[in-house]
Amino acid sequence: MEVIARYWRSILSVGMAFFMCLILIAKQQTYWQPEKPMKAMNCQKFKISTIAFFEWNNLIKQEIVELEPLPPDVAQITGMPGPKYYPARPYIGETYASPGGLASVVNKGDDEKMPVGLWIGETTRVIPLSEKPLSLIARSDGGVWMSTHQWLLFHYDRTGAVKHTVNLPGTDIVGVEGDAVWVMSNDKAWFVNANGDVRGSYPWEGFNHSVGSKQALCQLEGDKIRRVQCLEPDGKNYFVPLSLSQTPAGKLLFFSDDHILTGDIAGGNLGYYSTGGINAEINIENAGLTPSGDAFVSIQTDDYRTEVCLSKGMGRRFSLKYNTPSLPIPLRLAVVAVEGERTLVYGFDRAVWYKGDQIENSFKVGDRRYRNDIFPYVWLRSIHFVTAKSNDGTVIISTTGPTGMALIGLRWNP
Repeated sequence: MEVIARYWRSILSVGMAFFMCLILIAKQQTYWQPEKPMKAMNCQKFKISTIAFFEWNNLIKQEIVELEPLPPDVAQITGMPGPKYYPARPYIGETYASPGGLASVVNKGDDEKMPVGLWIGETTRVIPLSEKPLSLIARSDGGVWMSTHQWLLFHYDRTGAVKHTVNLPGTDIVGVEGDAVWVMSNDKAWFVNANGDVRGSYPWEGFNHSVGSKQALCQLEGDKIRRVQCLEPDGKNYFVPLSLSQTPAGKLLFFSDDHILTGDIAGGNLGYYSTGGINAEINIENAGLTPSGDAFVSIQTDDYRTEVCLSKGMGRRFSLKYNTPSLPIPLRLAVVAVEGERTLVYGFDRAVWYKGDQIENSFKVGDRRYRNDIFPYVWLRSIHFVTAKSNDGTVIISTTGPTGMALIGLRWNP
């Protein structure tokens, strides 16, 4: 008793501190609460449409693979919440635009490329290939140009028969008018016409960030913010002045006399720069289709909010910020499904179904719940999705979901 009497203040302080810690932990564990959505403010700037839809088991089989989000040792160190295993569908890895149409590379759910190409024009078809493609360019005759890691360029016809083979020390390709392509290395470029005849090599440092314009190869000039540099098939250069007020960032996707559109190589960041002084940036977070076939795109508006815009009407703004006691910084959730008035927001171990501007259901997600309550609804855009039609600047978004794969078009007018 004497010891207790002597140290009662210390014992009481320690007890109070322990009690306060329990309260704090309990608050942290329940800290995240979903917020009600708000009216969208920016959807009128975007025109959204479905370019192509590939229903499962029609052209491409829905072969599900099991994935781990992170290696076990990494997951243990980071303390990342969420399922340890989850199923994944095939997806469109990259889509390439050219005057001949669109051509897409298809990946399995574990990221392995398939030895096929999707040709998208007035109709859509699968072209069997002899090996896995690095890049594809659509031809107006229904065939494709395909590059590989072995410095080889193949022309496949619409049936998958090889018509031409060209050996050049470059792997990046850009399609131009007349079913021709440009092949690029780190510092050279070659022009290949529709019959496989080669012109070049020409000095060119536009590897992986060039676009086509008529039959020319073009890029933003590295040390100039006021012009685009282009290379003609005969090796001559010309320049397109733009008089921009800000240095553009990212890969050139599209340019005209009064504005350009840029994007990052892997991700959803887009930049719009005009000669009239309009400079804007957006991040395309996700995209998909509703059960009725209406296309939706979620566009980040600030650090932790996104606006969901639909092709048949306006959308809503959602908060995606998720604080978790296991990590020092907030995580970001994502809009993964839109079904009529219902919207599913999911990420890591949290999910919320909204109905209109009300919270319908909020729940924690583990392996079984992801498989049963998230995967049957979720749409996911490809990481490598940024491309644009060279004739009108439509941004093409690749996405995969429960009913199939889709290409969604986005026109942006800041």
